[in-house]
Amino acid sequence: MIKHLSVIPKLCAVLLVSVAVLGNAIASEFLPVDEAFELTVERSGDQLSLHWDIADEYYLYRDQHRVDTREGAEVGGGQLSFNVIERYDETFQEIMPVYYDTMTADYPILADQGVVEVVYQGCADAGLCYPPQTRVFDINGNAMAMSVSGTSGSSPLGSAPGGAFDTTGQAGSNVASLSLALALVFALLGGMVLNLMPCVFPVLSLKAMHLAQWGQDTHHSRLHGWIYTLGVVLSFMAVAAVLLLLRQFGTWVGWGFQLQSPFFVAGLILLFYVLALAMAGYVEVGQRLMGAGQTLTQKPGASGTFFTGVLATLVATPCTAPFMGSAIGFALLQPPAIGLLIFATMGFGMALPILAITYLPGLARRLPKPGAWMNVFRQLMAFPLFATVLWLLWVLIEIQGTTALLSVGIGLILLTMAIWPALTVSSANGFLARFFKRGLRVALVAFAFVMVFDQRQQIDIWQPYDAAMLDSYQMLGQPVFLDVTAAWCITCKANERVALSGDRFETLVKKQGVQLMKADWTNPSPEVDALIARFDRQGVPLYAYFPGDGGPVQLLPQVLTPGLIERTFSAS
Repeated sequence: MIKHLSVIPKLCAVLLVSVAVLGNAIASEFLPVDEAFELTVERSGDQLSLHWDIADEYYLYRDQHRVDTREGAEVGGGQLSFNVIERYDETFQEIMPVYYDTMTADYPILADQGVVEVVYQGCADAGLCYPPQTRVFDINGNAMAMSVSGTSGSSPLGSAPGGAFDTTGQAGSNVASLSLALALVFALLGGMVLNLMPCVFPVLSLKAMHLAQWGQDTHHSRLHGWIYTLGVVLSFMAVAAVLLLLRQFGTWVGWGFQLQSPFFVAGLILLFYVLALAMAGYVEVGQRLMGAGQTLTQKPGASGTFFTGVLATLVATPCTAPFMGSAIGFALLQPPAIGLLIFATMGFGMALPILAITYLPGLARRLPKPGAWMNVFRQLMAFPLFATVLWLLWVLIEIQGTTALLSVGIGLILLTMAIWPALTVSSANGFLARFFKRGLRVALVAFAFVMVFDQRQQIDIWQPYDAAMLDSYQMLGQPVFLDVTAAWCITCKANERVALSGDRFETLVKKQGVQLMKADWTNPSPEVDALIARFDRQGVPLYAYFPGDGGPVQLLPQVLTPGLIERTFSAS
């Protein structure tokens, strides 16, 4: 096995050279943005004229153009040229007015001071859509430098990555001014800096511990260094390839976009939590249950080393280091092969410190020898892994809202119960005991996965409690269901997930015409205090159903079931 793996270093080199050659071969496939859309700005009397010369087979959007003013500047409504045509646009999936060949916009000057920001966006017929561009001019039409803090406005497609560095209005594109060689240098340095990021270091600590074990075997250590490098480089290229592919289809995504997926984030939470438990000693390395994530990164073989690089990449991409901003902005506007080359270089930079340790004898000799200290070190490294779980949970809450905290938290508790050593099957157990333990573990793991990965977007069909609106609904003969709740009420959250959400609940509400109201008692509120006192209760949860026929208010128990809700709503 080791003999065959000796080709790994050559494979990495061939991979990088091949991408570089391919990048050079198609580097001219698309024009730099300022060659595709050449902008000139002139002032004539009290009028500011903007003119674009558009390259063949390129076009500008009419409705993605605007002029923003700052520092006292003021212009009137613009008059755009009449050579606009309409075409179906894949990016917006609708008929869009666009300009070919030329585009002109004239603006009357109302205040003779300050600066104007010209925003525009265009695409190539071949499928590349450039990000929104911003160029800055003074009121007389002279180009000025642009900085991020000076940029205003937004676009349906998001902020341009090219805005991460300064440029001049007519000297070329934000990204065209950055040479490929300089972008590669920034990518290499940025990848190296990533090793210091808090979301990457916990993963690298796993590999550092294994390097300490291999420090006395130079060949083995170097081989695994190259395997780790291959895992990082290929992973960077894979994520970048997906991103570039989405870009080609007109979807605006940014580097680190995988952490925009709640399912992906939930999966990382699960994986890092298991790894943290393993590092803390709660889960033994040889334990079969829930060993998938641990096996991928901690097994001593080549696959463990490779997947450590993969995992490091997945959590590294959102931690964009300062050196990486310009390189990423450059890469995302280049032909795919050049973009992949830059991202591969970034991955190589990230893997370089680990690789260097295997080749520099001085560094290798400084690594401590294996011993009892490794158990302490392993347990110590569990804490940054737990911190990573906390960070990922915060990311998930930002995406999904606070309800994700309860579902994922319950899932992690169930998972912890599933890997509880007391449920480990031993030779001393009888048939029934083994059957019970294994069955319980499978059930706990299944429910844990359901809770962690249940990240469906919840549509808010509730309206805030308003006493006047409640009276209005009653006068109109509409039934109202009132939920008095609080964010810190565990029973409330459990009822919301079990009985007061989901397709069945929403269908019932729509069928019976029930108006849903929610009174939030998370913070002190005199209005909600009075509402609770009205029903002679002392706290939450409080559920009250107001029938549409004007009948007496029905107070429901504090623990709800779907059947109880259905009977209550259907009775009126």
